[in-house]
Amino acid sequence: MDKISAKNRISELREQINYHNRKYYVEDSPEISDYDYDLLLKELENIEKQYPELITPDSPTQRVGAEPLKNFEPFTHPFRMFSLGNAMNEGEFTDFYNRVLRETGKTPVGDTESLFAGDNKIEFLCEHKFDGLALELIYENGFLTYASTRGDGEKGELITANVKTIRSIPIKLTDTAPDWLAVYGEALMFKRDFLALNEEREVEGLPAFANPRNAAAGSLRQLDPRLTARRKLRFLAYSFKLRNEDELSLKTQSARLDFLESLGFPVSPNRQVLSSIDQIREYHHQWENGRENLPYEIDGIVIKVDNLDIQEELGTDAKTPKWAVAWKFKPARATTILCEVEYSVGRQGTITPTAVFDTVLLSGARISRATLHNFDEINRLGIMKGDTVIVERSGEVIPKIVGYVKEKRPADAVPITPPKECPVCGNKAEKIEGEVAYRCVNPECPALKREELIHFVSREAFDIEGLGEEIIARFLELGIIKDFADIFALKHKRDEILALERFGEKSADNLLASIEKSRKVEYHRFINAIGIKFVGAQTARILASRFIQLDKLINATSEELVAIDGIGEVVAKSIETYFSNEKNLKLINRLLENGVEIIYPETIDLSKSPVAGMKIVFTGKAEGFTRDEFKELVHKLGATASDSISSKTDILVAGENAGSKLDKAKSLGVKIMTPDEFLKLIGG
Repeated sequence: MDKISAKNRISELREQINYHNRKYYVEDSPEISDYDYDLLLKELENIEKQYPELITPDSPTQRVGAEPLKNFEPFTHPFRMFSLGNAMNEGEFTDFYNRVLRETGKTPVGDTESLFAGDNKIEFLCEHKFDGLALELIYENGFLTYASTRGDGEKGELITANVKTIRSIPIKLTDTAPDWLAVYGEALMFKRDFLALNEEREVEGLPAFANPRNAAAGSLRQLDPRLTARRKLRFLAYSFKLRNEDELSLKTQSARLDFLESLGFPVSPNRQVLSSIDQIREYHHQWENGRENLPYEIDGIVIKVDNLDIQEELGTDAKTPKWAVAWKFKPARATTILCEVEYSVGRQGTITPTAVFDTVLLSGARISRATLHNFDEINRLGIMKGDTVIVERSGEVIPKIVGYVKEKRPADAVPITPPKECPVCGNKAEKIEGEVAYRCVNPECPALKREELIHFVSREAFDIEGLGEEIIARFLELGIIKDFADIFALKHKRDEILALERFGEKSADNLLASIEKSRKVEYHRFINAIGIKFVGAQTARILASRFIQLDKLINATSEELVAIDGIGEVVAKSIETYFSNEKNLKLINRLLENGVEIIYPETIDLSKSPVAGMKIVFTGKAEGFTRDEFKELVHKLGATASDSISSKTDILVAGENAGSKLDKAKSLGVKIMTPDEFLKLIGG
């Protein structure tokens, strides 16, 4: 094939491939098989390999050509990316609707058919709220130049190479496109592609993704774009920005979506412009009941004032546009048959019942298990084996049983009774007075040992990378370790580790290096790690800030502990009991003898702390520190970091997306500060 023939064939192939990309990824109506599509793409690749000078940036072959990245660079958005406010129920949506009327001076003139007449008419664009990852795409001279995640709204991560692998996103726009265009939309994964991906991961022994949004986000954050390209991600656009908004004479949000569609972007196929509140309610009802029939996940509808002039009049607040709201759906539900109840043993010996039922599809995920928590919960629900139970996916992540269908209870339904013995060691299971749980009280129970060690190496404790559940179970079974102090003596057992199946020199040395790296541990992580009953990460931080050396905590009395805000009598007694046990003290001593070094927090003169003794709550998001870092800082300053607002709260530090806590603080007259104001107060 000569160069002229090659050039002509390349043009034909690109046109065909782009056409079939659109039919598959935008219109969801493929005309050829995947095999035939791959043949077209392969032919194009071969011709371009023969004539590399004919390769252009918009060629379909360039969607998968980038080399792996070392990391993602930060990217400052040219315009702030706002997040939508949520209406969690009909009342909150009605409040939004009435506020728009009030602030724009519009007055209803009818009931359900038409609320507005003449110049008073106001219309809303209603579309699906896609459950994906928000993206910004910047086109310069018609070419996709930058693509980034939303991040904190001001800065995101640059993921251009990965986004170019999404075939529903045009790499080159038509000649009618503006010279500069920022397009906003959602990257997502269709349900069928999500299920296929999880089936592949199951075959490969990899953990399944929790939901399509989780899968889409994980796919876009791959450092190797070639891995992203293997996932069938989609994109749906919902807005755009121009440097000069007068460049296009579009007056409505719906017209802007039509314009995006004309440029080749997929947009919500079920959008409608509605004016009456009853029409919007019906639209919400229609899709709350019909979402299971959609190819993608939605968790609500988005309602936007359609007129752009009215949008500008309403404006935005610190974090959300005042002319739009996301009206969320109730959690997805399904019915299924409860087949069995299994029991697991936690690190404190708690025996937890888990329901096993016929698999159901909820929010794009196959669900076959849900925790029942304890027998008080089972009694409250009134469920029995064999019942048709109602499964709900709360927050579209955590499945739970919320009830059963009484009319469908079979005659042979079996009551769910508490276990008489530990399902792991066979020791008698006991219900401890004052607790709802049944426990295995055998301190040598293999399940307790395993869970204790899993907790010990977890991220909020010693954070030992590479020492996962499977390895811990093997080490315990073979007697390589018996308790968590043995972990830091594993360097003396390298030969035993190398003798194990699937352990080569590199994997063994990586594990030992990870353990060495974890020898130095922050004081609060150490307290959390050693497994004191009722002491989690937050309580450990409180203890670390009050007892500045380990020996002071070991010798603390119940009276001293109860005097601390946030430590009740039950927790205080548990702490005292733990350190009164000679076996526990010997275990801690062995940890220290094996080279563990506790990093104590820097001491601060609390007499100079402007917030000492105060109760402080943080809500929302802040640039520069996480919620855990904020709590640690507050504790160092002699104050109490709380998660709930009350009349006893001294300060609410409100970042972006503050939500209901901000409203409650205002109603109670609590002092409210921004993160910057708080840092300035403490001299940060």
